[in-house]
Amino acid sequence: MNTMEITKVVGGLAGALLVLLLIKMGAGMYYFPHGGHHEQGYTIATEEAAPEVEVEAVPFAEVLAAADAGAGARVFNKCKACHSAEAGVAKVGPSLFGVVDRAQGTEEFGYSDTVAGLGGTWTVENLNEFLTKPSEYAPGTSMSFAGLSKEKDRANIIAYLSSLN
Repeated sequence: MNTMEITKVVGGLAGALLVLLLIKMGAGMYYFPHGGHHEQGYTIATEEAAPEVEVEAVPFAEVLAAADAGAGARVFNKCKACHSAEAGVAKVGPSLFGVVDRAQGTEEFGYSDTVAGLGGTWTVENLNEFLTKPSEYAPGTSMSFAGLSKEKDRANIIAYLSSLN
């Protein structure tokens, strides 16, 4: 293929794109003659919305009481890339065997200064708060997991972790 043929092909493609662009602009001007802003042609009568009813939040203890450890084992699959459920087997993160009611930052693992300095115990409430969004519970943690937004998932995984004790 010589340069003249290449020039013809490129020119043909550019011309076709220009024609498509002009068609699009023309259609836009036809269907939206006021620059895309259109006035409402008629008013739709609507009924007043019923007032919103506040739903009482169920205490986490009740959600945890109904939790399923088997479902928690499936949720734990999200954690397996970095954590182990076996005693003393650390991966990228510490082993979570026996984590419920264990002192925070005490497992044989190289914790970030943030987690090492937490103090306290991994109670059910602390685990729930941590699993909601680790970066808010322990700002500066090296754990990059975004968290579990569903309360039921958090309850199920805590029930599973409790069964490992």
